[in-house]
Amino acid sequence: MRVVNISSVSLALAASIALVACGGDQNSVDTLPLPTAAPTVAPASSEVATTVPVSEEYYTIQQGDTLFGIAQSFGITVDDLISYNAIADPDAIQAGQRLKIPPSSGTATTAPATTSTTMATTTP
Repeated sequence: MRVVNISSVSLALAASIALVACGGDQNSVDTLPLPTAAPTVAPASSEVATTVPVSEEYYTIQQGDTLFGIAQSFGITVDDLISYNAIADPDAIQAGQRLKIPPSSGTATTAPATTSTTMATTTP
């Protein structure tokens, strides 16, 4: 015959009751609020432009062309065309003469891309 100590049975029973009182059933899940990150703001951009050299462009004067018409077709001024090519007498241009076309703004520039990401916070 087996002898069971009453104090060990009492201790096991008390531990079982304590565990049942602390938890729920198998289907309940205790949830804690999820940690969230503080909102972030992208630092201000310094707005530094990237300078890209423009390749030189040339135009060969055709019969009937004028400096005004050539300048207008390239989106530049007549004065820019004259000074860029060091033309002494604008009335003495000839068919077959080759002109360098100045860039319309000196160089092409592109602004840097800036993005910012903001995380939303949730409260329970």
